[in-house]
Amino acid sequence: MFSAKIKSLMLCTVCTTLISGCCLFNSQDTTLTPKWLSDLYIKDGNSDASDATVAYSQGDFKKALSLCQESLDDNPKNQQALLVGALASEKLGRYNRARQYYEDLIIIDGTETSILGSKSGSPEKISQIAKQRLRSISIKQSKLVIENNKFDISAEAAKTQNKSTINKALRKKNSSSPSADKLFTADEQNAISRFLVLKEMAENDFISKEEFLSRRNANIGALLPLTKQTPGADVIRPVPSPDLIIERISILKEGVETRAVTPREFAAERELIIEALMQPNPRERLKPKAPSKNILDAAKDIRKLEALYNLNLITSSEKAAEKTAIEKYLGINKEHKAQNQTQLKPSSSTQTDKEVSSSVSSSTAPNIQPAPVGVVEVKTTVEEMPIPLKTKVDTVTQNGESVALITSSQNVASSKPQNLVPAVSSPF
Repeated sequence: MFSAKIKSLMLCTVCTTLISGCCLFNSQDTTLTPKWLSDLYIKDGNSDASDATVAYSQGDFKKALSLCQESLDDNPKNQQALLVGALASEKLGRYNRARQYYEDLIIIDGTETSILGSKSGSPEKISQIAKQRLRSISIKQSKLVIENNKFDISAEAAKTQNKSTINKALRKKNSSSPSADKLFTADEQNAISRFLVLKEMAENDFISKEEFLSRRNANIGALLPLTKQTPGADVIRPVPSPDLIIERISILKEGVETRAVTPREFAAERELIIEALMQPNPRERLKPKAPSKNILDAAKDIRKLEALYNLNLITSSEKAAEKTAIEKYLGINKEHKAQNQTQLKPSSSTQTDKEVSSSVSSSTAPNIQPAPVGVVEVKTTVEEMPIPLKTKVDTVTQNGESVALITSSQNVASSKPQNLVPAVSSPF
């Protein structure tokens, strides 16, 4: 009986030891395990991850991906294996697997750094590299669709993207700038976004100076409607976000450098994007914009000029010329009426002066003869003058009858007409 108890006790001890050992071997927390024991029984995957890095640097992407998989079998949270595996998957065109690895790295959010996949070439956090590369994969998998030389994007999506882009650019210049949605119409926001893309492409050497100037000069009327030629009709159409277009061309350029895309493919797609963005010789142009006729609309137009100038889309001379044109057209209807009235009045007064002068020549003869009918005509002519004349009428009595005698007069046409509409200086 005593031996049976000893056997059961020993059996319990062995079972407990086996269970504890299994738990110890399955645990990935090496801080609770002695180093000598973890080196013998617990695999962290670092060795395979290092070999995978070497294979990746040698251009053997299939071998690198295989080694990364072995490393991840030992330790699914090995950041180096996840990063190298994602990069190798990208090279092999397996974007879904690369996306999975990058998402795992973002969830882990560790502190390890690496130069692999870093755009700057300097060490960065692996989780940050994963975010950048994941965005690149998203853009590669969602191509910019261009049909009939136009971007395939809804008006609602374009309005949201362009509004956000313009507001962000304005806030960089002036925190008190008004919202783009309140200042610009949807068509104007589309045009501004196209010019922002064109400008950024030139600054990043994606297009040449000649390409930039030819397209800008042919369509600058979208921003300066009163002083420049009307732009092409496609300028106000919905356009994708500038960030999306710039990022797409950046990826294409990076693909040429890594030989994932041929130079001919890069040039063809770049030309397609630029042509859909803005044409240097548009076949169809918009109708000219009517100038503002009141102070409130003119003030808003000048605020638009200030915003465009802050975005570095127009020069100071272009801004000054457009502002002068806005002020010139202010109140043009009233000035036109005043000119018509001024032109009509001197013509009628000149005709009256001829009648007056003929009457004066007959009435100032040496021998004044009574002319009853003539007197009435002269009086009537003087009273019907629409504009007051500097005249003096004397009454002469002869043979018991009064005769009107004009002793002095002044020609209205020779005097400067009064300006009925006062000169209005610009209130801006």
